[in-house]
Amino acid sequence: MNFLFKAITFDFWNTLYKPPENEEAGRKRINLFWDYLLKIGFEVERKQVKRAFMKAWDMANKKQREEGIDITPRGHLAIILDEIGVELMPDMEDKAYNIYTETLLDFPPVINDDVQEILPRLKSKYKLAVICNTGITPGKNLRELMKKDGIIDYFDYLVFSDEVGFAKPNIEIFNFTLNKLKAENSCVAHIGDDVLTDMWGAKNAGMTTIWLAPEADEKLSHIDYHIRRLNELKAIFDI
Repeated sequence: MNFLFKAITFDFWNTLYKPPENEEAGRKRINLFWDYLLKIGFEVERKQVKRAFMKAWDMANKKQREEGIDITPRGHLAIILDEIGVELMPDMEDKAYNIYTETLLDFPPVINDDVQEILPRLKSKYKLAVICNTGITPGKNLRELMKKDGIIDYFDYLVFSDEVGFAKPNIEIFNFTLNKLKAENSCVAHIGDDVLTDMWGAKNAGMTTIWLAPEADEKLSHIDYHIRRLNELKAIFDI
């Protein structure tokens, strides 16, 4: 254990939570959105909606990974509506937004292995935070999920990209979190699964990097620790 550690930050997707494995959530989101447009009088084809969704997702992902900037779920919706040539009144747009962002709650992600065991152990000795690139689902909904699963109170601070405007690997989202934790970068470790957004981002912010990668074998210079399960954190942090 490094006795200098004061705080630990966690990625959300594929670290704290496993995303739904099947494609049903995506199909349902597209179908509900398409059905709603038909209901309010817009004659569009499903393939148009699907193509617009894919464009929004690709643009948002590229913006995060290449520029460290977040396109919020509201921004996703604007791209989708522009792509299919639909303009909605504010109340209709709000309904479309809810359909777009809340489908995940019908197919909730599952807490990752060891999370419920490891969090109380870590919390007893360290400050904890989440740094999450949100994508389709806004931080508001992810908070509800964490509250329902009983893990939200283990965290001193939650940082979601749609709420702060920047995204991993941008060091600004790491620095923002460190400031909230009142912790020096050299005293904080970040745990995540993504080599670019989590590992390069945290390393560039001067943090210790812990890569959660069950299947990987490669050794990468910007990774301080490679773990295959979260329960390996017991040894790193002496808990």
